[in-house]
Parts: sequence; C-alpha cells; structure tokens
Amino acid sequence: MSIHENTPRWPLPEHRSREQIARDGAVVAEQVRVLAPGHGRARTLAATAETRILSRQAGAADGNRYISSPVANTTGPVLVAEDQIVIKADESQLAALSDTLLADYDLQRRAGLGTHILHGRGRSMADLRSDIARLKAQNITANINLVMPLGYVVKADAYPGFTTSLGVFPAGAIDETVRVAIIDTGRSAENRNDAWFTGVVAAGTDPLNVLAPLDRNDWFAGHGTFTAGIVRQIAPTCEIVVYRFTGPDGLGTDDAAADMFIKAADEAARDGRRLIINASFGAPAVDGVPPLALQEAVEYIATRYPEVLIVASAGNDGSDEPLYPAAFGDFGVKAVGALNPDLSGAAFSNRGDWVDCSTVGVGVVSTYVQGKVPPEPNIGTDVVFPADAWATWSGTSFTAPQISAAVAQLCSDTATLDPRSAFDQLLAGRPRTNEFGVVVHLLRGTPPA
Repeated sequence: MSIHENTPRWPLPEHRSREQIARDGAVVAEQVRVLAPGHGRARTLAATAETRILSRQAGAADGNRYISSPVANTTGPVLVAEDQIVIKADESQLAALSDTLLADYDLQRRAGLGTHILHGRGRSMADLRSDIARLKAQNITANINLVMPLGYVVKADAYPGFTTSLGVFPAGAIDETVRVAIIDTGRSAENRNDAWFTGVVAAGTDPLNVLAPLDRNDWFAGHGTFTAGIVRQIAPTCEIVVYRFTGPDGLGTDDAAADMFIKAADEAARDGRRLIINASFGAPAVDGVPPLALQEAVEYIATRYPEVLIVASAGNDGSDEPLYPAAFGDFGVKAVGALNPDLSGAAFSNRGDWVDCSTVGVGVVSTYVQGKVPPEPNIGTDVVFPADAWATWSGTSFTAPQISAAVAQLCSDTATLDPRSAFDQLLAGRPRTNEFGVVVHLLRGTPPA
C-alpha cells in the first residue's frame, strides 16, 4: 500500500492539528530568523567552528582539525581542513614538484584519481595560499581542502523542534531498481519502531554523541536521518542508502565527499540500480577555484554513468553566490533552492540563474534521532527527543531530498525512465521564477508563527 494511495500525489496531505502547527510555527520562526541574511553569519560560523566544534572534538583521535578563514569574494569565512591542499596533477607533474615545496608536505595519492592531497606540517593559512600560488606557477591546479558544511547547521544556532509523528509507515515492497544515495552524516543506528526506515540502508552510522562533554547530541547529529525521512515520505517504494562522508566531529572535507560520490555511483552500477545522488551540503569557490575533488567526482560520474542524476542544495546564504556541488551544472548537477510554505522565495536561500528549481524548505517535517538538543548549553531551551522522534527543520538541506525523492518515485512508476529524464518530467509545465528556478510543491512545510 502506498502512502500516496487515494490522495493527490504532491503536495502530501497535512497530518498535524492546528494546535501543533501553531506550536511548530513558533520554533520555525526562530529557525528562519537565525538563517536570515544579516544575522551575523560570519560571527556564528567562526564561533561554531573555532570555539565549539574544535573544543568538543579534542577527544576524537581520528578527527581532522579545522580552521575558519576569511576568503575574498565569498559571503563569509570558509572552513578548511588544517594544513591540507587538494591538487589536480598527473604523474609527470607530481614528479616535477620541487623538493623545497614537498619538504613541507606529505603527499597522499588518491588511487585511480587525478586529485591528490598534500598534508602540511604546521603550515598557516597564509602559507597554504602562498604554496597554492607556487603550484599554480607550475601549472598545477590547487585549492585548500574545503570543509563541506551540511548547509544548515554550521550557519546558525537554531536547531530542530519536536513535532507530531506521521504514525506507522505502511511498508510495502521496496523497488530495488531505483536507489537514492544520500551523501551525508550517515543514518542513526536506532531501530525505529514506526517502520519509517524500511528499505533505508546505513552505509555509515551517524554516532550522534561522540564529542565531549557527551551529555547531548553533537552539532551535526541527525542530519542524514532527517534527510532520509524526507525521501521516504515522497518516494515510499524506492531503495535508500545513506552514505557517511563526515568524520567523528560531524564535518567532512572536499575529498571525503568526493570519495562517497564515486563509491555510491560505482555500487549502484554494480547492483543494477537507477541512481539519484542527494547532496545536502556545499562550499563556495575559493579564488575562483571550486572544490577540486568534488569537481573530479561529478565529472567522473557524468562521463562513466551519464544516466545518474545528482541533486544538491543551493545553500543558505541568501545570496546569488554559487555553491558547489550544486553549481556544477556543466556536469549535470541540479541545484535546489528553498521556498516558504506560500511558495515565495525563502530569504535565506541562495538564488540565481544557476538554481534549477526550488521547493518548500521552511519548517519541513521528518524523522529525527533520540537525544538532547541544542548541542551546547545556554543557547536555547533544551529539548529531549524520544525514540521514533519527528522534528521540524528549515534550510536548503531539506529541499534537495524532496526533489531527489520525487525523481525516484517517477522512476519507480516507469521501469524504463532514467533519472535525468524523470527530472525533466518533474519540472515540465510548472511555473518558473527568475531567481529560484522552477517551483515544485512537494512537502507543505510550516508557516513561521
């Protein structure tokens, strides 16, 4: 039995009472307020990265270290992996690298790929930028190893709000010919009793709470679980695999995300699946150079698996600055912005002619994880989420999976339909805006109170 049975397919029907919607609306209003442009993104990002995350990851032996750095021509500081540079070079170029440069780095080759990582030893941000310029002089494209923020949570101190469950999922047969690969924090290990994880495979578990002081969930906990629940609501019959590209600190780098893109595409081809890859994260270009490893990954997929569709969040900076991987339109990636529940453009959403489409990203309802939020005391009211929890959350992180899911369901409906054609079919005949692309109404969201 499909949850779409006997109802209009999209948007899905509202399950909450008026009273619950009003309570949710108050929480959503705070989420939107903090996400709004001009709310101090640079301050919040720097404080989050340098003070909270870095202090909490001290006990995680296998985590990267990160720094927050101002970069010209971007909306605010960017997060980078400390002491690391991504280079694009063939073997002859690697062999020609000067000994004086390599003396300060360890070279990590990425097997079978054209991008590699230089791990520095005590290199400052100024040193990295200087070394990148030296590499450019040797005709080697290079960039700092950018962290790929999970669009919403690095930006702000707002967090999910508890809401009413959709009830027990009416599980039916899963269509194993169609797969949505969610590249994210992984899925929580919780065995939900409401069956909403039917057909959801955890290719990497979200540990939720591993950084000191261990009394509440970490900053990025539950992001992959929430995203998977969105896909399941709209595409109840497709297979979902949630890949984890983040480390124990909840953050992941350009090369880590790229590796999961390639892994997801290769595994889907091996398993004979039609594939949609969902990426609810992104970072800007630095000095005009986009994330190099991700660019290589999307080019690899476009060349080797041209039927695979990649859908990515446009970002929450409220600007027209392209964010990657969403802005890799030349390689077929589709960028998704956010709308308010009344289908007007959300103030926090990135926009521009590089955005292909948008759907409601304010007060989205989905599956969440057990534990206490916020991740730090004294930044808001503590909320304890029980087992089988549901939450409201806002951001473009939660618009991309709606589009991924709708494409997957169209593919499931038609055995011969490939994901890229299904995307075109989904957008056909819908209204188009100048800044937010085609308007696609899928989930209802929650009006801010």
